[in-house]
Amino acid sequence: MSLQIFILGVLSSGHHHPYDIKKMFKQNVLDENSKINDGTLYYNFEVMLKKGYIEKIEVIRDDNRPEKTTYGITPLGKEHLQQEIYAVFKNFTRVDSLYSAVLFLKHVDPKKLVFLIEEAQEKLENKIRNDQAFWESVRDETPPAVHLIHDHASSQMKVDLQWLEKFKLLILEQ
Repeated sequence: MSLQIFILGVLSSGHHHPYDIKKMFKQNVLDENSKINDGTLYYNFEVMLKKGYIEKIEVIRDDNRPEKTTYGITPLGKEHLQQEIYAVFKNFTRVDSLYSAVLFLKHVDPKKLVFLIEEAQEKLENKIRNDQAFWESVRDETPPAVHLIHDHASSQMKVDLQWLEKFKLLILEQ
């Protein structure tokens, strides 16, 4: 899951402190492997601040607590969010690489998104065909454990292809 897409997407709906975004990330992520630590979170904020994608809105200082900075998205950040969403679809490898982008589709053109989904489907269909042709040439020479691995990988690609089709239909219905 792309953390920068998630941060920019959340900031596009209002000003937030990094800790708020960390809590939202935990609430919106269904993938057990997608976790963020404070260092990664604050590093991403610093990078996006330097690039002009976000800006400091308010710094709150309490006597016994560290400073609490609230951030907002800039016009450049909104443009970057849109481009990053398109990029994850254009560079599709697996469905879980799309999770952050899927949460913020209101920031992109549905027609362009459908086109990118269809491109991803075509690439995945070609990959499935090539994989099957290769597998046919080596299947008889491989041990049973490799058969299990191949079955899983092949099944996952087919499931991803089905998911892309369902997702495309969802976009077209809206």
